[in-house]
Amino acid sequence: MGQTSRSSLNSHVLRFADFRVDLRNGELHRNGTRIRLQDQPFQVLALLTHHAGEVVTREELRQHLWPADTFVDFDNSLNAAVAKIREALEDSPDNPHFIETLPRRGYRFIAAVDQIEAASRQASPSTMALPAAREKNFDVKWWILCLFGLTCLLMAGLLLQIWKPLQTPRVIRYTQITNDGKPKARPVSFLNTMVTDGSRIYFAVGAAKGWEIAEVSVNGGESVNVPLPFEGIVVNDISRDHSKMLLAGGTKGTEQPGSAYWILSLPGGPIESLADVRARGASWSADGKLLAYANDRGVCVANADGTQPRTLATFGGIPFAPRWSPDGKALRFYLYDTKIDSGGLWEISADGNNPHALFPDWPAGSETCCGLWTPNGKYFVFQGTRDGATQIWIRPEHAGFFRDKPAEDARLTSGPMNFLGPTPSLDGKRLFVIGEQKRGELMRYDSASSQFVTYLSGLSAEDLDFSPDRESVLYNAFPEGTLWRSRMDGSERIQLTHAPLQAALPQWSPDGKTVAFMAAKPGGSWKIYLIPSEGGSPEELIQSDESQWHPNWSPKGDVLIFGNPWWAATPAIHLVDLASRHILTLPDSEGLYSPRWSPDGRFVAAVSKDLRKLVLFDFTTQHWQNLVLMDSVGHLAWSRKGEYVYFDAASKDGVSIYRVGARDHKLTRVAAIPPPIGLAFGLFGPWTGLAPDDSPLLMRDTSVQEIYALDWQLP
Repeated sequence: MGQTSRSSLNSHVLRFADFRVDLRNGELHRNGTRIRLQDQPFQVLALLTHHAGEVVTREELRQHLWPADTFVDFDNSLNAAVAKIREALEDSPDNPHFIETLPRRGYRFIAAVDQIEAASRQASPSTMALPAAREKNFDVKWWILCLFGLTCLLMAGLLLQIWKPLQTPRVIRYTQITNDGKPKARPVSFLNTMVTDGSRIYFAVGAAKGWEIAEVSVNGGESVNVPLPFEGIVVNDISRDHSKMLLAGGTKGTEQPGSAYWILSLPGGPIESLADVRARGASWSADGKLLAYANDRGVCVANADGTQPRTLATFGGIPFAPRWSPDGKALRFYLYDTKIDSGGLWEISADGNNPHALFPDWPAGSETCCGLWTPNGKYFVFQGTRDGATQIWIRPEHAGFFRDKPAEDARLTSGPMNFLGPTPSLDGKRLFVIGEQKRGELMRYDSASSQFVTYLSGLSAEDLDFSPDRESVLYNAFPEGTLWRSRMDGSERIQLTHAPLQAALPQWSPDGKTVAFMAAKPGGSWKIYLIPSEGGSPEELIQSDESQWHPNWSPKGDVLIFGNPWWAATPAIHLVDLASRHILTLPDSEGLYSPRWSPDGRFVAAVSKDLRKLVLFDFTTQHWQNLVLMDSVGHLAWSRKGEYVYFDAASKDGVSIYRVGARDHKLTRVAAIPPPIGLAFGLFGPWTGLAPDDSPLLMRDTSVQEIYALDWQLP
């Protein structure tokens, strides 16, 4: 039995050792028993045995197995095929009896091979043709079979390209653009506050008297403020010719439904009012002819100057910040669901039809907002929050001709910091985002020095409540939202709640044995829970679909008072008997929330739904009375003896701590919060409270927010 040469073989059956290779039927046998071998490994074996004793290069194998226009991971596929042949032949790569590997060159079949059956015509070693230079005298039928096989391979390669999964967009580099340490992402605005004209980035920046507009080069450097005639203003949009910028605010520094809108001509002014538009976010269409904006419950469209408005649709929730698609056919916006204190991105056609949630399959408790299209419209980037982390996500917009639907949403960024407000560059090669590391620092007002000083070692926490013996403290860790208890010196720390339960506003019972607090599970409403102060399993107090808000103990500890959130349609103040679980509504309390029971049990302080009035209920007279009317009223806290109600309030001069007498109704400003401190925006806005000696407490914002440029690869 001699080895064959490349020119001498014309048999359909080859034999070596105990094996037979049937080239016509594509089968491998050993002592009469068929050995299963897939088609591709069999073709490799056929070619190697056909040229036994000779080196068959990897390139020759590639040309034989795959047409030139087929895209495949050739190296891994060939290695896998050879491995399966060796497994079938019980051969070893280290001590081969049949197939020898020549590194970086190819393979050689080293066993002797015999022809044992002559053929009536010359044949290829498999059902696929060998290279034409090696085979001659094909008849017409054989050429037809070869052409058909080649066509099938070409079609398979084409289908592989059509149906293979799309490549995932990815970020390849992060570059920090700003380094000024100022806040740049406005809390609870649900819209991007950053735009670019290609050479500069315009963005909102926190200042002592409110929000201002700053600009910085897209390549980084020092940021400078844009001169404006008033503070408390943020950027919403920029025209496509970059000649005008759409601004919101300037009235009370908030973005409530009454926010004014302005048009700033670039560069440097002038600035003029945008008709009578008052909204929660607005944007111009790509052609600059239309303006979309959100009001109290609706998404509206008007002329670019705000004239001739019309409502596209109204919703049960509160819409924010509609943005136009590049082709002008659709609008996407954030819709806030007041029932669950959360929301997500929605879409509606430009004619007002087909309103629907954009990401209905996202898990409960997640949230999407602040989305923009890339300039070519092929991708939509947005801000997504899951499991307490906020990152940037991307959604392919088009399925392609051969695809039923686009690829799945993909996350572009990952921790440890949050990433907010994605804004694509005009050339589509970069993405500008705000990187945020949230942190707070507890501070106490020292009346002797008239300054705020670090408290409890600067713990990053809010919602403090002190035990009746003033030896221990409850607090909510910021930004994690978990409930803790510790001694006043920070020792004996016990974690009372764990993620994913989000806890807030804990209250000691009068006997110090139980803690009442409000909490929410992912995607659920806020409920009242009770837990032993020494730790244990939280118990849900009231079975109801409605949100329950801010529980407080009666002085005897047998009744809890609570309210509904301010965004509820008709919030009210309720009492629940802890023994019977029977619930009563406090008389004439509709439209009020955030109740606080006085230490002596005579009064209940509460805030009006519009956040402007502080009112007092007297259990003796069974009547309400107005105590304070201000632009905004924040967290309430009774003094230790019950003479005063403390609260924080914002004004044109900033935020201050006030107190009002429960009996004489005298209003006194206790402390002004200086601009360098800046209140951290906690779970429900800036938190303030009282220490055991009635000195005001606050959580200073020590978060870091800077703009980053993300270089990305988009398929």
